[in-house]
Amino acid sequence: MEIIDPTLYPDWNEMIASSPEHTFFHSSNWAAVLRDSYRYEPLYFMSRRESKIAALIPIMEIKSPLTGSRGVGIPFTDRCEPIFLNEDSFPSVFDEIVRYGKKAGWKYLELRGGWGMLNGAVPYRSYVRHVLALHGQEQQRLKRLSPATRRNVRKAADSGLRVTISASERDLHEYYRLHCMSRKRHGAPPQPLGFFKAVHSNVISQDKGFTLLATIHGLPISGAVYFHFGKKAIYKFGATDMRYQNLRPANLVMWEAIGWFSENGFDELCFGRTDPADAGLIRFKVGWGAREESLHYYRYDFKKSAFVEGSPDMSSFEKRIFRSTPVPFLRFAGELLYRHMG
Repeated sequence: MEIIDPTLYPDWNEMIASSPEHTFFHSSNWAAVLRDSYRYEPLYFMSRRESKIAALIPIMEIKSPLTGSRGVGIPFTDRCEPIFLNEDSFPSVFDEIVRYGKKAGWKYLELRGGWGMLNGAVPYRSYVRHVLALHGQEQQRLKRLSPATRRNVRKAADSGLRVTISASERDLHEYYRLHCMSRKRHGAPPQPLGFFKAVHSNVISQDKGFTLLATIHGLPISGAVYFHFGKKAIYKFGATDMRYQNLRPANLVMWEAIGWFSENGFDELCFGRTDPADAGLIRFKVGWGAREESLHYYRYDFKKSAFVEGSPDMSSFEKRIFRSTPVPFLRFAGELLYRHMG
C-alpha cells in the first residue's frame, strides 16, 4: 500500500484512465484544483499490480481550525468511487485508512461512493445522478428529448441567442458573474474566484474542460462549465440570469454541449448529483434522455467507530439568510467558508 499525491505522480492520468471506473474526479487535474484552491493535502491510498491500479481510495486531508481534521474522498466532488480489481480487498484498504485517520486525529472519514463494497452500511447522505449516453446524429439526439425539452431548445434557437465554447479565462470570469447570481438565488455563497482560477489553470487550460456561454446582443445571460476525462464528460456548474429565463438559454447551452461531446467521440455526459427533493432539476435532467442512478455518501465517525447518518446540507433558515445577502457579501462569505466546508 502506497500513499501518493497524484499531482506529483508521473503518468497518473494515463494509469487511472485504464480503469473502467475512472471519472474526471480521479484525475490529477482535479486534485490540483483542490490543492491550489483550498490547500487540501492529497492522500491517495493505492496498491499496484504491475503497471495497473489494483486498489485505490482517493482521499483529501482537510485540516481546519473551525471544522476539525478529516479525510474526504473527494471534497466538492459529485462521485468518486473506490477502484478495486478485486473488491474483496476493500476492507483491508479501508482499515488501513481508518488506522491512518485515528493516528492523524480525524473526526471522520467520508467516501463519495462505494455502495457495492460497504456491505449495507448506512449512507450519510443520498442523492441521484443522471447520465446521458452519447450516440447518434443530431436528429436522433432530438428524438431522445422529452417534448418539453425539445420545445425549449427550439425556442432558444429561434430567439437570436449565440452560444460559444471557450477555453479563455475571460469567459470563465463572465460565467462567474452569472454563477454568483445563481448561488444567491439558491441560498448559498459562491465558490471563491480563486477556485475558478485554479479550474482554469489546472483543467481548462490543460484541455480537460471548457466554458459555454449563451449571449443576446453580446450580453452573457447563461453559461455552464464542463469537465472531461477519457471518454467521459460532466456538467459541473450552470447559471442563468433569470431576467432572460423566458428565452430558455440554459436549454440551448446544454444542447450545444451534448452536440459537441457527441461529435467529438465521448461516450457519456454526467449531469452531476441532485437532491431527490429537487423535482424541477430532476425533470430538467431527465428531459435530455438521461438515466437516473442512486448516489450514496458514507461517513465513518471515529468517535463512534461506526458509519453515521447525516442531516441536510443547509437549513431553510440559512438559505433565506443567504438569499437576502448582497452578492459582494456572499462572495466574501465564500472566500471565508469554503476551505472549511470540504
